[in-house]
Amino acid sequence: MAVSITISPAGTIPTSEIQQTTRSARSVNALITASGDMGEIIQSVTATIDISEPGVSITSATNSVSIIGTYKDPFEDYLTYIERGSSNLIESPKVAKGISNLPPNKDFYELSQDQRRLFTRTYTVLVQTNLSTSQFTVTHDILNNLDGITTFVGSYYN
Repeated sequence: MAVSITISPAGTIPTSEIQQTTRSARSVNALITASGDMGEIIQSVTATIDISEPGVSITSATNSVSIIGTYKDPFEDYLTYIERGSSNLIESPKVAKGISNLPPNKDFYELSQDQRRLFTRTYTVLVQTNLSTSQFTVTHDILNNLDGITTFVGSYYN
């Protein structure tokens, strides 16, 4: 007897990948549904994520689990900045890790952008039936759209 899962929306490998998301969106909205052979009754489906994600909710049901939310930005950009109108010859520059940590109204003059192509979140899905427990690994790739920084730069100085 075999238990299987179906992922929606699915990635390239429909039984183990959630459809990719981009860094700018970082969102997940997936449903993983379990099914069994004749005689197997699905009793529960649960999932856990490999890295704590406070913005992501995992909700179990009898034959499925839904994963909905927004991931923290997994990419590490470093921005060197000074007070607006100042100079790095007058004050010691500061470094912000991540664009969300760059204070407003500063002059940043150096960007070390994370060049990793993608970051993968991994879920462990457990399916309990009346006959057995099956474990599946499901991945979700977050693509680093390197052009996204240009949008941030354009809006930061507005």
